[in-house]
Amino acid sequence: MKFAYIDESGSTEEGDVFVMAGLLIDAYRLRKYTNRFDQELAVFLAKHPGAPNELKTKAFINGRGGWNTVSADDRKQFLTDMCALAAEVSSIYGFGMSFERFNAACASGTYTTPCAGNYWALNGMFVSGLIQKKMQGKSNNKGLTVLIFDDNKAHMPKVSDGLYLAEPWFDALYQQTKKVKGKNQWGELKQPQRFDHIINTAFAIKSQHSSLVQVADAVSYVYRRHLELTTQPEAWAGEQALYAGLVTRLDAKRERLGRTPDAECIDFYNAVTHPAWAL
Repeated sequence: MKFAYIDESGSTEEGDVFVMAGLLIDAYRLRKYTNRFDQELAVFLAKHPGAPNELKTKAFINGRGGWNTVSADDRKQFLTDMCALAAEVSSIYGFGMSFERFNAACASGTYTTPCAGNYWALNGMFVSGLIQKKMQGKSNNKGLTVLIFDDNKAHMPKVSDGLYLAEPWFDALYQQTKKVKGKNQWGELKQPQRFDHIINTAFAIKSQHSSLVQVADAVSYVYRRHLELTTQPEAWAGEQALYAGLVTRLDAKRERLGRTPDAECIDFYNAVTHPAWAL
C-alpha cells in the first residue's frame, strides 16, 4: 500500500502559475520518514526560537510571518534539505498549470470539463489519474494508494466526488494497451476498474497535523517559483539558479504521463499546462 501527500501552490491573486504536487511513499516506510522529517524540523526550530511551528513555504522562504528571525541562508538550506528528502524517500507526482491558458481553454468551448470546471479539482484529478496509471501495474495490491490532500473545504469535495463517481472523462490518463489479434489497442474501462488503485476516495488533513504535507507544500512551491522564473528574464540569477537546481533534483523522481490515447481529457491538460512544464 502507498500513501500520497498532496499540496498546492499558487492562486489567481499571486500570478499565472498553479502547481499541485504529491509525494508517494510506501506504507512500510511511512512512519520512518515521517519521524525523520519531524526530527529535522524540530532541530531546525530549536535553533530558531520564536519562529512559527508550521512550515508554509512561501512565508518561510521569503522571511514573512515570523520567519524573518531566521537568516536567508538558513532558510534556503532548509528548503534544499526538504527537497533532498522528498527526492530520496518518495516518487513525485504533479501538474503545473497556467491560469491564462486554463481560462482560455475553458472559454473556448472546445472542452467539456468535469468537476464544474474547477481548476483545483481538475489538477487534483490529474495527479490522482497519474498515480492510478503508475500503480495499477503493481501486483498483490502493492499499488493501492491512500490520497491525502492538504485540507481545502472550498474545492476538496469536487475531487472526492470525481474519484468516487469515477468519471469516464479521465479514462485516458491511465488506460492501458492490450493485444487484439497481435496488435496493440487501448483497453476499455468499466466502472469497477476506474481509479481502482485509489482507496475509496480522497482524504483531507490539516497541514499542521502532517509534516509530509508540509514537505509537499515545499515541493509545490519550488516548482511554482521555478516556472515563474522561466518567464522573468530580469529575475536575480542567484534565485533562478537556486530553484533550477532544486527542480533538477526533484525531477529525477517525478513521474511523467507518457503515452496516452487520443482523448479530450489529454487535449485539455496539454492545453492548460504551463509552457515550461513537461507532462
